[in-house]
Amino acid sequence: MRYLLMSVFAMALSCGCCDSVQAEPLHFPSLSEVVLIGLRPAGEINQANYPKAGQACARKYLDSIGPGSNLWAFERPSSPDKAVIVRRRNLIEQMVSILGQDVRNEAEAFAFAVPLITEWEGMCEGPVDEANFVDDWLEKRPGTPIAPFLYLFKAHRLRAGYEAARARSEKGLWPILARRYREAIDASRSSTNSLITCIADDLDAQAFVYIEDQGRP
Repeated sequence: MRYLLMSVFAMALSCGCCDSVQAEPLHFPSLSEVVLIGLRPAGEINQANYPKAGQACARKYLDSIGPGSNLWAFERPSSPDKAVIVRRRNLIEQMVSILGQDVRNEAEAFAFAVPLITEWEGMCEGPVDEANFVDDWLEKRPGTPIAPFLYLFKAHRLRAGYEAARARSEKGLWPILARRYREAIDASRSSTNSLITCIADDLDAQAFVYIEDQGRP
């Protein structure tokens, strides 16, 4: 698992124990990881070493963040429960940065309601529950101003769920998650917000987002 091996924040997404919180990150995160996981600061995106195809998107994203935004800094969580709180706050600021200040109230409502958990533990239920929550949110609030970001968020969670289902040989499930992922990523790419579309491209280009060697959906 990427997060078990890579960083101080492995406990948020994989099977790592709390001792891994003290480890230093081992890689520069992707743009989509910074935006959609919420445990790495924006300043860790290394533009110089970023893939050429994504450099313009990375620059545009970084330019969208105000100088005083807490997305630049990172308060290292001292416990799993605090990691979830940090991720919720980060999620709000990501939506505001990408979509504008007008969405803050809706962003806060979503971020504090979505069922984020400390660890997915290598299973698909956690990320798929988050994706399903997006569907419920969109059904109940069809005019929500954060819809473009929610499709992106949903695509990421379905990609993680797909990889977990493949790793666990859940043959009846992973094709369904693959289809749902393609639908969500296509919805993201249809957005009129150019940051949403290029982050969707970045997400789709990743070799994996959760568990290695499971192929792309």
